[in-house]
Amino acid sequence: MLRTGAVWLVLVMAVSGLAACSSHPPAPASRPADSLAQCLQRLDNAHVSYERVKDFSTPEGCGVSQAVRVRRSTIDWNRPAMMSCPLAATVADFETSVVQPAAQRTFGQAVRRMSNAGSYNCRGEIGGRAERISQHGYGRAIDVTGFELADGTVISVAKDWRNKGAKSTFLHEVAQGACRVFNLVITPNRNYEHHDHLHLDIGPYKMCGY
Repeated sequence: MLRTGAVWLVLVMAVSGLAACSSHPPAPASRPADSLAQCLQRLDNAHVSYERVKDFSTPEGCGVSQAVRVRRSTIDWNRPAMMSCPLAATVADFETSVVQPAAQRTFGQAVRRMSNAGSYNCRGEIGGRAERISQHGYGRAIDVTGFELADGTVISVAKDWRNKGAKSTFLHEVAQGACRVFNLVITPNRNYEHHDHLHLDIGPYKMCGY
């Protein structure tokens, strides 16, 4: 009788353990960081137009590792931007896996240009903890202000985010999709400081501020 009770206790503990595991599955392993050579190869494979620039750091604690200056990604940009190679590769993935499919679904045509307000900027966080260096200070963030379609239609975060219609639908779909690609996404819904752009970054903090 004692042996039967012991076996029953072991079985109960085993089932409880399985239930606990099923309700809290292990987090997927994160992708290992690319070496510089691997990252540059990703840019080449995506036909990104860039130049490698010298890594640097500043007395304030800012700086960019694996630095590149992107002139054109998988689509045209309104301006070149200096950033880390991992960010440039992530933006290229975002353009092909999120932006272009959303444009085809919403407008039946492609995006030919993406507008940005820059990447690297040595400053504290805006709308967050001002004493903490922004991911812009490491070249790991980019601010996207709008898009231009193949037929010349302009889509602006500042003007179209809160309006009704196809342009707003597209911007919201792009923002939601960005949360699958970037670690942190901030939209106009988050605070006034981001009323005119989408903040996209690959820093250590995770948030979908949609």
